[in-house]
Amino acid sequence: MQPVFSRWLAIILGAAAAWVAAELILRARYRRMILSPVARASGQTTIVALGDSITAGAPGDPATAWPAALGGHLRRNYPDVSWRIVNAGVSGDTAPLGYARFERDVAAACPQLVLIAFGLNDCNPVRYGMDRWFEAGVPAGLARSYLWRAIKQRGERVGRRLGWLSAPRPEAAGSPQPRTSPQGFGDTLDALVAKTRLIGARPVLLTMTPLAGASTEGVQMRVDAYPVYNRIIGERAAAGAVTLIQLASGAPGDAFEDDGFHLAAVGQTWVAGEVFRQGQVAGIWAKLAQEARP
Repeated sequence: MQPVFSRWLAIILGAAAAWVAAELILRARYRRMILSPVARASGQTTIVALGDSITAGAPGDPATAWPAALGGHLRRNYPDVSWRIVNAGVSGDTAPLGYARFERDVAAACPQLVLIAFGLNDCNPVRYGMDRWFEAGVPAGLARSYLWRAIKQRGERVGRRLGWLSAPRPEAAGSPQPRTSPQGFGDTLDALVAKTRLIGARPVLLTMTPLAGASTEGVQMRVDAYPVYNRIIGERAAAGAVTLIQLASGAPGDAFEDDGFHLAAVGQTWVAGEVFRQGQVAGIWAKLAQEARP
């Protein structure tokens, strides 16, 4: 029995070692494919703000959105550092949609820091189109393995070619449930944090900005799910040892547009100030500045 046991143990250990080696090779290949050597060698300290319409600055001018204002704070307080702020906010985006464009809008910029800000669309109970497909496309559990995903993708391609699998189709009609499920939202935040770290950048999670104390349709549609999704952001930040910026309260009364959840210019300025202040307390900006100096 002993030789048989030893043989099986050797096989298992060998397979595990081969899996780990293949995983490391695929991860290294991923970094080489998506990280631009030119951007990495630019000498700039790059921060990407990945989010939805709040980050994009809608319905106002992106030049007055909070990422641009944050850049102003950083340049005034650390004038010897070349700061580059990339606004990767897209109106209407959920966290899974942000995950789907990570390589194009985040990794391509070779950032040192990524500010991740989603939730107001994820908790909106108007699921439609391809929302469930984008959520299903976010890896969780074993699917976080690059090797497993490579095997799965090749298997799906073969299955579609042979007619065994059908291509994803959008839902015929919307349904009254959150665009991203609570579990899917948390898994996507974890996946965004993992990808950010894989490209050598620091992730920071932002809670959702507040809802106005108003009875507008936009507020009423979100008010029940809002605290649940904000709690998920906090829990995933704590579990992943990720810096958390708290934006769920404290906005001035004139911070909102008429819909009660988009931010007016005053609100955008407030967010920028809070992100800078809380990041300063956490030592984020000083650390980036220290790393940027020769």
